[in-house]
Amino acid sequence: MNFTELAVLLFLVSDPFGNLPLVLATLRNLPPRDYRRAVVRETVAAFVLLALSAWLGQAFLQRFGIAEASLHVAGGIVLFIISLRMIFPGQKDAVDEGYQEDPWFVPIAVPAIAGPAAITTVMVLKTQTRVGVYEVYGALAVVFVLSLIIFIAGRRVAEWLKPTGMNAMERLAGMLLCLLAVNMTLFGIRLYFSPGP
Repeated sequence: MNFTELAVLLFLVSDPFGNLPLVLATLRNLPPRDYRRAVVRETVAAFVLLALSAWLGQAFLQRFGIAEASLHVAGGIVLFIISLRMIFPGQKDAVDEGYQEDPWFVPIAVPAIAGPAAITTVMVLKTQTRVGVYEVYGALAVVFVLSLIIFIAGRRVAEWLKPTGMNAMERLAGMLLCLLAVNMTLFGIRLYFSPGP
């Protein structure tokens, strides 16, 4: 696998275009300067986690006996809770009171950007292929820059859509996120119960 193929693979699994509606909906209450700061912070956090996963992830899972399926199930549960908040904004949040004002780490950095698929991918690339860790880091850097550009430019979309369009987009994103969460959880369950090699 060459560098370009590696970067494309990591771009697809981190899915910045698919995560854009979640980013816009989650950070919708922040002023432009705080929005950019939050986007940079969450994107950096996500890719630091992916870099650490490429370096130490497999050893960490083995050390604590955590199955790959657990990553998918846990990520699916978190995304499902967030999707309910997006679909039913009048309901009490399942997270702390500061979440809407300036969320930290969850749900943008994890499990949206650095989700189970991305974490598992960098672990597999490091342990089961001949891809070097520095090649993985380089590809992650490229994907990080592209993701940051997409998320920062996405605020203009919110300005075009106006409040009514953003409300509709948030609910639609919540429904899509709910489907993704259920699919992620089911995949983890199938993976857990699937027969070994």
